[in-house]
Amino acid sequence: MPTDPEVWDVAVVGAGPAGAIAGLILARAGRRVLLVDRRRFPRDKACGDALIPDALALLARYGLLARVEAKAARWTVGTVYGPYRMSVDIDTDLLTIRRAVLDAELVAAATEAGATLVQGMVTEIDDAGESGTTLRLAGGGELRARLACIATGANVSLLERCGMLERPAPSAVAIRTYVHSDHPLDRLVVSFDRHILPGYGWIFPMGGGTFNVGCGVVTGTATPDTDLRAMLGVFLDAFPLGRALVRAEARREAVRGALLRYGLTGARPHGGGAVFAVGEAVGSTYPLTGEGIGKAMETAAIGASLADAALRAGTTTPLAAYSERLARELRPKYAGYEAAQRWIAVPGLADALFWRARHRPRLRAAFSGMLNETVEPSRVISPRGLLRALLA
Repeated sequence: MPTDPEVWDVAVVGAGPAGAIAGLILARAGRRVLLVDRRRFPRDKACGDALIPDALALLARYGLLARVEAKAARWTVGTVYGPYRMSVDIDTDLLTIRRAVLDAELVAAATEAGATLVQGMVTEIDDAGESGTTLRLAGGGELRARLACIATGANVSLLERCGMLERPAPSAVAIRTYVHSDHPLDRLVVSFDRHILPGYGWIFPMGGGTFNVGCGVVTGTATPDTDLRAMLGVFLDAFPLGRALVRAEARREAVRGALLRYGLTGARPHGGGAVFAVGEAVGSTYPLTGEGIGKAMETAAIGASLADAALRAGTTTPLAAYSERLARELRPKYAGYEAAQRWIAVPGLADALFWRARHRPRLRAAFSGMLNETVEPSRVISPRGLLRALLA
C-alpha cells in the first residue's frame, strides 16, 4: 500500500452510525481517518429511532453508552401484536433517540478520537488494490486513501460503480412521522395488524410526549398500488393504540421515507481490493422489524478491525476475511427474523403463538432471548420450534 503522508489511511464515505463507528475505531487505533458525508450534521434520517440490545452492547463496548443514554429515553418492555391483535410482551432493554441526535453524537465521538469530518459527495472510487484508492468528488477534486470504506446506507450507487452490488432493489420501504400526543405509553409497540398486512406498523415513545410512528412493507410483498401514506392512515385508525394516540394528538411532523436493505444480502462486503462496505450498504438491517442500527455498527467494528490489520501488515490481504467473518459471526442472528417474516402472515399462526407465550413463561422468555441475543432464533422460529411451542 502507498506510504505517502498525504494519503489518508482510510476514507469512510458516509458518517451514519456504521461509518462513524468505523472511523472511531480506526482513529483510536492511531489511523488517519477521513469521514466524508454529503450532508452537514446534525441532519435528520428517517428511522424507527430504537436501539435494541445489540446496539446498546456495542455502544457500551466502545465507551459510548452513557453518552448516548444521556440524550435518549429508556424502556424495558416491547409488545408485539399479531394480525388479530393477540400480543406478547418482551422484557428487554431499549433506548429511543432521534437519529439526528444519535448520529451527531457518534460523529462527534469519532472526531474527538482524531477522525476528520468533511462535507462532500463521493461519486466514484477507483480501487487500485495494493496501490490504494482514489475518491472523486462531485464538482471536481479528488483524494487518496490506502483503504476506502463505503457506509452509504441504502444508497447503492458507489457499490454499483465498485462492482460490489448484487441486488439494486431495496428489501423494504418504510415511512415514519413524529406524533406529539398526551397519550401515555410505557413500551415500544410493533404490530402486524391484519388491516395493513403484508405491511407492519410501529409506535415507539421517544419521551416527552413524542412518538415515532410508522409503517413499512417488504418490497417482494408490495403491489404496484401499495401506498404507505394510506397504510399509515389505516394503521392509526384501525389499530386501537393508534386511535388512542391520535385522539390525544397535539401536532404531527412531516412524513419521511426510507429504503431498507435486509439480511446481509444484496452486496459483496469486500470488493477484492482496497474497498470494503459496512452497515446497511451490505444489508445489515433485520428482516421483520426493520431494526438495524446495532448490526450496522457491528459490521463496522468487524470491518474496521480488519482494515487496521491490513494497515499494520501493509497489504490488503486481511480484508479478504471480511465476508467470511460477517457470515460466521452475524449471519445466524438473522435466521429467526427471516423465518418469522415468512410465518407472520399465516392466518392465525402468530396470534396462536403469542397466546401460548402469554401463558407459557418459558416461551415468552425465549422471545425475549431472541431480541437480547441470548437464545438461538432457530429454537423458537423454525418448523420444529413452532410445533413445539404450539403443542407443548
